[in-house]
Amino acid sequence: MELLSQLEQKIQSVVLQRNKLREELERVKTEYGGHETEIQQLRRRIEDMQSENAALLKERDEIKQQVESILKKLEALA
Repeated sequence: MELLSQLEQKIQSVVLQRNKLREELERVKTEYGGHETEIQQLRRRIEDMQSENAALLKERDEIKQQVESILKKLEALA
């Protein structure tokens, strides 16, 4: 009987630990859920900024080529 009593106490202890872990998991999921949305928004902003940066670099290169062309024409006139 004593063995059954000890086993029952251990089972109750394990059930309590399981319940605490479930509660902790739910709390973490709730907290993480809000951060996941923020992380996704930041990733989208980074992608948008990278696209904008690529477009600006391309525009800069085009302007640089135009300036070089203009300078060559001016040198030819001189």
